[in-house]
Amino acid sequence: MLTLLMVAGVMGMVSATTALWVHGRRMLHQRIFALLVSFTVTAILFSLIAWAAVVIVAIAPLSLTWLLVGTLALLFALRLYRELRDLPAADPG
Repeated sequence: MLTLLMVAGVMGMVSATTALWVHGRRMLHQRIFALLVSFTVTAILFSLIAWAAVVIVAIAPLSLTWLLVGTLALLFALRLYRELRDLPAADPG
């Protein structure tokens, strides 16, 4: 279980590196950058929240814990994507 959470965190770090590298070269549209950043932050946040949920699983049922973690991750990703999508485009100046 913890291996899966570490993989999610590593995926987030790889996505962050890719987003920053591609954005620095101005090779992608603002919406794609927003999608990559929201995936990155959500993957890292999901792995941290899920790791904490694994620790407290003795208190709550496993299915309820994963439902809560998944719902929070999805809501956070959607909100972050909407916020980043509406940012003004950077002036290459």
